[in-house]
Amino acid sequence: MSTLSLRIPDDLKQKVMQLARKKNLSFNTLVNHWLQVAVSQDETIEWMERRLSVKDPELLIAEFGRFLNQTRPGSEPTMDEINEALGDD
Repeated sequence: MSTLSLRIPDDLKQKVMQLARKKNLSFNTLVNHWLQVAVSQDETIEWMERRLSVKDPELLIAEFGRFLNQTRPGSEPTMDEINEALGDD
């Protein structure tokens, strides 16, 4: 594991520390989480761009349309069923 010295404005540090306390996390854990989320988002976007770059846009739209036509709405649970599943009486 690496150690990193990071310069951030004092007011931002205070806000992050408050948020970390609110979430019952350490400053380090919260920042590590944010960094992992940012890297994951970037990797996902790059993966999607690679996959979509070889697709014909018109074919992709047609395939998506066929998918939407195949889906059928399910029956939605009632509030009583939701409360029962959550154990709320």
